[in-house]
Amino acid sequence: MNDKVPTYTEAMQRLEAIVTTLERGGMGLDETLKLYEEGADLLRLCKTELSTAEGRLNELQLDEIESELQED
Repeated sequence: MNDKVPTYTEAMQRLEAIVTTLERGGMGLDETLKLYEEGADLLRLCKTELSTAEGRLNELQLDEIESELQED
């Protein structure tokens, strides 16, 4: 991976490409490990993005509930 942090969509697309390549096999150990490490980094990034999005959704839901309670 380069220094640019990929978007969630970019990370998922690259992760899918890595999985396909690894499933195909036929690579040396060094290349396999390199791809596996890149995939693990991308998976971590995606999990973080999903966790952040989930937190934001929870905040929005709480704000909505609080707003409804104030209207009553």
